Amino acid sequence: MKTIQLIFVPIFALTCTSVIGQSQKQLEREKNKVEIFSVEERANLQLLFYDKTKVMNLTEKVEEEYYRYLLHYVYDMHRLNDRDKDYTKEEIKEELEKLIVKMNAKIEPILTEQQFEVHVNNWNDMMKVVYFKSDWEWTES
Repeated sequence: MKTIQLIFVPIFALTCTSVIGQSQKQLEREKNKVEIFSVEERANLQLLFYDKTKVMNLTEKVEEEYYRYLLHYVYDMHRLNDRDKDYTKEEIKEELEKLIVKMNAKIEPILTEQQFEVHVNNWNDMMKVVYFKSDWEWTES
């Protein structure tokens, strides 16, 4: 019994330390976060994007994979303008474009040609709003 306690106590201590460290990292990250949309604006954009993607008629499996990729890359995009990154506006735009290329490279193989075209059009509509809110000039690619 004492042996088990000797094993569990250090494991528990390490786990707690790890969780506390992660929480502190998350708090630090939140302090550096810069929002360009209000919560309501973001919710409206998400709903609009979701409504527009319904036209794609994705299967359940493809839809799950599609949104998994979107969420992954949108999160990374959302963090580009954090204060601790110290990017200029031009650097943010460059990094944003790189992430979009990566995202599309992951998404294209799971969609049909028509679905991917709808995705690109929907995404461009969202990017126009981001560019407008960021006081950037939008150019069709």
